Parts: sequence; structure tokens; C-alpha cells
Amino acid sequence: MFVNRRFLTKAGIAFAAILAIITFFLAYFKVLQPLELLVYDRMLRVQEKGYSEEVVIIAMDEKSLREYGPLPWPRELHARAIDRLTEAGVKAVGYDVLFDKLSGSGDEALTQAVKNNGKVIFPVVIDELIQGGQLVELQPYPELYQASVGLGLVHFELSKDNIARGVYLKSGLGEPYWRTFAVEVLDVADGHEVYRLPFESHQSAEYSYNLTKIEKTHYALIPYKENKDFFTKISFVDLVEGRVDVNALRDRVVFVGVTATAARNADFLPVPVDRDGQVMSGVEINATLYEGLANNTLILPMSQNFVSVLSALLVFALFMLIPRSLPRHNVYLVLLLAFTLLFASWMLLHGAGYWLPLVTPAIVMVLGYLMWVWRAVVANMTFFINTVKRLQYEVKNSFEPEVKSSYEKHFQFWKRLNLIQGWSEGVEDIAAFDRSIPIDINKKRWLIDVGEQTDDERKLFYKLYRQSTFVQKKQAPAASVVEEKVSQVEVAIKKINFLRRFVEKTMDKMSEAVLLVDISGVVFYANLEAKKYLSVSLGKDIFEVFNQLTLQVGSDWSEEIKKVMVDGIGREVQALNARKRYYKIGISLLDNVEGQDFLIINMSDITLIKREQQRQLEMIDFISHDLRSPMTSVLALLNQYQNKQSDLTVDELNAEIERLTKSSLSLAEHFLMLSRAESGIEMPLYPVEILNSIDNALAIARPLARDKEIELKFDFASYDDIWLQANEDLLDRVIVNLLTNAIKYSPAKSQVEITLEEAEDGVRVMVSDQGEGIDKEQMKTIFKPFSRIRRHEMAKIKGIGLGLRFVKAAMARFNGTVSVQSELGKGSCFVLFFPTSAVVDD
Repeated sequence: MFVNRRFLTKAGIAFAAILAIITFFLAYFKVLQPLELLVYDRMLRVQEKGYSEEVVIIAMDEKSLREYGPLPWPRELHARAIDRLTEAGVKAVGYDVLFDKLSGSGDEALTQAVKNNGKVIFPVVIDELIQGGQLVELQPYPELYQASVGLGLVHFELSKDNIARGVYLKSGLGEPYWRTFAVEVLDVADGHEVYRLPFESHQSAEYSYNLTKIEKTHYALIPYKENKDFFTKISFVDLVEGRVDVNALRDRVVFVGVTATAARNADFLPVPVDRDGQVMSGVEINATLYEGLANNTLILPMSQNFVSVLSALLVFALFMLIPRSLPRHNVYLVLLLAFTLLFASWMLLHGAGYWLPLVTPAIVMVLGYLMWVWRAVVANMTFFINTVKRLQYEVKNSFEPEVKSSYEKHFQFWKRLNLIQGWSEGVEDIAAFDRSIPIDINKKRWLIDVGEQTDDERKLFYKLYRQSTFVQKKQAPAASVVEEKVSQVEVAIKKINFLRRFVEKTMDKMSEAVLLVDISGVVFYANLEAKKYLSVSLGKDIFEVFNQLTLQVGSDWSEEIKKVMVDGIGREVQALNARKRYYKIGISLLDNVEGQDFLIINMSDITLIKREQQRQLEMIDFISHDLRSPMTSVLALLNQYQNKQSDLTVDELNAEIERLTKSSLSLAEHFLMLSRAESGIEMPLYPVEILNSIDNALAIARPLARDKEIELKFDFASYDDIWLQANEDLLDRVIVNLLTNAIKYSPAKSQVEITLEEAEDGVRVMVSDQGEGIDKEQMKTIFKPFSRIRRHEMAKIKGIGLGLRFVKAAMARFNGTVSVQSELGKGSCFVLFFPTSAVVDD
């Protein structure tokens, strides 16, 4: 694909590269991390509402505090709670309460309850000693530790803004010994199968073994739920006191912990989803982490190196693409790409469980685009100023579009168009003033008497008034140097382009096709008519255009064009295209325009004129031959009778004269009916009942059928009334013509049948005979005037070839069609089709 080299300038590539490098370092060093985290929080909240079917939280809530008092509670209560969970047959119990010291009373009962259950996991908590900032791991007292099925570390990582968004799945003092509390619960719930962490750690295998430092690996973001009722919560007191059906807890995973904010040792942390004060209890955070581990919906952050490189590449690609697009599209391109990045980040977050922070490249794209626009404006100002100077110089001799006509000329023109009644200076009588429009011209007040106007006249008057040269056009003063230069450019361009627009619009409004050809024979202008007639495109060779036409004279196109260029005198020729349309083509020379010669070719469609000439010749031939022949025969019979050269009696003579007169009258009637059907005179259409028209036509055709012993068949009882938008006289004659033709060209003692067919697309009337049929070659011409089948002429079957032409013209008046289905030796079927638009509902 061709690319303009100016887009690949060194300055443009350097600009894109600098922005890409800036983006890389901003992403790598997390300069905009507060914004990234803010966007992450908002994206995390956009999620579907759901409910956990596996996890239940036993909440040490305000209700329990009111009944049992402040924490810590007697350990017998905890033992009773675990016994109830044992009775329920739960899958695992994450007991998020630290029992790090013996209390004497109740320790034995608690230990025994944990042993009986066999599925209880207790937390390990890292705390800080007062002396020297050393850390210590707080664990359950030894007997309880041994009775439990496992321990897990409860430690959530806070971001720089002190919000708990993630957790390290393995951590500990000196080395990452402990797995997180939720992982241990998952092992028990899965039948003590060791849970495999979902991704490899990027942490070095060399640990510090420093007891003042927590070693951490396998960081993941917690998939918090926006729905605060995601987990089923049961009050601790309700469980202990037996107010809950424990069967509802069977095969469920239970987390027990403090949810009451009034508790002294309550563990609440700020989280990225909406909560009261945006804080969440530790037990609910652990339950959420368990849900993410169990359903494999943990959110894994992308590698910082990958994010930095991807962000830089996206910014570089955008600013390599911007110079290749149109300036007016660039702002939409930048905004679209920025929002696309954010949308892709959201899709990865909720669809694939990956967090890809792309706020940094999105911000750099927007700010970088502003810098790019500033560079473009500064770089183009010099070119702009030079262009203004050049245009001002050229405008001095340009065409002046505004002709200063006097206001009296406008008034006179409006009055000649009957748009106004008159005008006067100052104030007239009150009647004229009430219907007048005041106009200020040269600090004088004029009254325009508009009189009574129609809506169209009023629109035309105000349009002409707004375009009047005496109406002062308000122009806003230039507010800056740039706006002043722009104003000068606008004036210059207006004057230079006025003549071009005027000529183009004039050419396009012409009814003739116009082509302009340069001295190389290439078309460099074609108006709308030329494109319609010849499908011509700019830059095409004129002989390729003319090859679509056939000259009606003996010469060829090259000779005609050469004569015009040699003599300088225009020529006119006639040509015919492949669709049998006639054109009159004029070729003229436009010489010495800025030192160059051009050809002007104009072309008009004369097909209708040609066809009308041919039709007139056919009419003249018809009148001179067919219509005159019966009259000539009458005169010959009378002359023979008067000279006593005929053996005819008076009755025989009268009968022969009557026959010839009826034949002449029939010819004239057919001709008049066809002229009426093909004329452009508007004909009234109204609802006509088709069965009635068929009945009328059958009544007229029966005598002719009776003479040839032909049966006319139509079953009136098989059809309901069908109303068509038509003209009754024409419709009756159409059916009569088809019936008489069928009778005329059918053998004696045969059958002619009329049938109707109603369909979704309209109504069909079919007239079938048992005649000889029509061959395919003759079927192409039977609807043309004065056209007859050759074998019928040889058999001397009377006819003039106007009947079917009349049928076709009349059906066109009804917005319908006529067609024929025929096969030699098997008869013919003429079909009248009336579309749905011509069918009148009852």
C-alpha cells in the first residue's frame, strides 16, 4: 500500500519514541499507581449480582454481643458452636479466632470439640513485639494446635492508600512457611488434597531469615463481591442456642469470625468495593479469598515488565498512526483507543481474571495528542502566513461574486413575480402598514407591502430578501491575529472559488451531458448527465467513452474530432448506444485558455424524438394504406354498379359496402383506443369489479364464438368479488381484445377459457385458447404496433396488429403487466397481472 513519505519523518518517529519511553518509565515505576488503583476499584465494582452456594459465615455480630457480652467469650461457647457444626456435617471450618493462650476454664472442652470435628483450621497471626520492632507469630496454644487439622496465616497486604486489595498466598517470618488461611480451609474442604498454588512465584528462592521481615510470595488480588449479601450469615448466638436447623449447613464450608464493629478485637480493613465506610471484617475477607481459590477466580496481576513494555508499544503505535489519518479524525481515534484500552482492561479483569493496568498509556495518549496538536499548529503557522500573502496577491484580479444591484431593482423584480404589492418610503396609511414589512436601507425606513401570500410565496419572498445585496451581513470582528488571517483567507477563497462553483452547479443543472477534454484526449470534467448517460469517470480517454456509441454517419470519431480541431468549427452528429438510445452530440473547440486548447462535448438524448418520428411514419403508413383501402373498395364497387359492370344486386352491394364501412370503422376505433391508452392525458381510475368486466366481455365475444362453434368457459361461482383500481371502459376492452384474438386464432369447435388467480403479490386474469400457439421469435414482437404473426397474414386472417399493443398500454395505465405463455401446437395463454397496489380491499 502506498504511504506518503512525509508521514515517516524523523521528527515524527522521534516524538512517538520519546512518548513511548516516558510511558515505559511511568508504568515501570508506578508513578500513576493511585489512578491505576482508583480505576481498578471502579472496574471491580462493575459485576453481576450473585450468591455463594457453598460458604456460610457464622458471625460474632452485635446480636451475639448483646446476649453473651463483650469478647472474649468463655471457651465453652466456642466448644458448643464447634459441636453444632460437627452435628451439621460441614465440609470444613475456618475458625478465624486466635486462642494463643490457655485460659484454664473451657480449654479442655474446646480442644475436645475440635478433635471430635476433625475439620477445624485456626489462624496464625503475625504481631509486633514492643522491643526492637521484632515480629512474632501468634499461634493457638499447643493442645489446640495438635487437635486442629491445620493452621493458616491471616495477613492481608495493604496498598499505599491503605486498602486491602490483595494477599500473598505464602508468607512467614524469615521464609514463606505458612500458606494463607483460606488455602488451608480449601485443602480440608477438598478431602485433604493439597491445593496447588495457581501460578509460580517471581520471588527469589533466597530468603532473609530475618525475624523483623515478612517473606512473601505468590501475590494475588482478592475478587471482592459488590453484593454485601453474597455470603449467607448466621448469628453465632443462633447457632449455639439451637435456633438454626443445622441440616442447612451440611456439606457447606463454614467461616467463624467477628463481624461486630463494636468488638474490641474486631479485625476490619478498608476494601475496594462499596461497604459501610468501605470496611470489611477479616472473616468475610477470608471467605471471599476462599471463594476465589475454590472457583479459580483469583485476580492475577500482570508482570510489571510486561505491562510497561505493552504500554510503551501502544503509545508508540498510536503516534505512528496519527499522522496517517485525517486531522479531524485524530481526536476520535485517540479517545477511542484510550477507552478501548480501559474496556480491554475491564474485560480481562472480569472475563479472564487478570489485572492489566492501562490507565498510564491512556493518559499519555491524551496528553501526547495535545502536544502533537501544538507541534502541528506551530509547524504550520509559517506555511499558513505565506499562503495568506499569496492569496491576497491573487485576489486582486479575481472574479467579484457580489454584484451591487440597487434596492429598487429588487423591489421591481419581486413585484413582477407578484410576491409584493408595492413599496413606499416612510409610513403609509394604517391598512397598508399592518400588512407591510419595514426595511432600513441607508438609514432610511422603507415599507414593503407583501399583500396576501401563500406559504410557498412567503418562503420564496424571505429567501430572496435574505439574499438581497442591500441586506447588511453581520461579520464578527477578528479577536486575534490568527482569526484575522483566517478571515482574509476566507474572503480570498470565496472570491476565487465562486466562479468555479457557479460553473459546476450550472453544468450539473443542465439537461444536456457536458464533457471537457484536454489536448491529451483525457476527460477532466463531466457533469451529472454525462455520468448518467455514459458512466464516464474523470481521467478516462475520450475514445474509450465514445466506443460506447455508434455513429449514424459513415465517418469515425477520430475523423470528427480532427475536423473540429483543424477547422475550429463545431460539428453535430448522431449516435446510438447498446441500449438502442439515440443521442445528438456536439463537438466544439475552446482554444487559447491560458495557452491551452480544450474540447467541449455536449450530448442530449433524442430517443423520444426518434421514436415519435418512427411512430408518426407508421401512423402515416397505416392511414395511407389500411384505413384508405376499405374506402377505395367502396368507391370501386359504386363505380362498377353505376357503369353496370357489376352483377351484384342492391342488397348484395349494400351488404358489401356495410362490411367495408364496418372494417374502416373498426380500424379507426382501434387506432383511437390505442392513442387514448398511450397518450399522456391523465385518466381517472376508480374501483372496478373484475367479474363484471369479464361478464361484459363475454357478452360481446359470444356472437363471434358462436359462429365458429367455440365454447367460452368461465366459472363465475368459483370466485368472490374482486375490485381493482382501473378504468371500466379500458378494462372491458382489454378483456374483449384478448377474447376476440383467442377466438380468431383458435380452430372451430375448440375452447377458450378465462381463469382468475389471487396471490400475495396480486391478481392474475388468464385467457387460454387451443390454437396453434406462438413461436419464440414471434413472441418478441406481438406487443408492438402493426405487428402480426406471419402465418396469420398468409392465411388471410383479418387484423391490423393494434389489439395487443392496446392491451399492453392499458395495463401500464393500471400499473399492471401483460405476458404470454405459448408453445407451438399447444395453444396460448395471455396473463393480465394486477399488483397488490391495484387491488382494492372490500
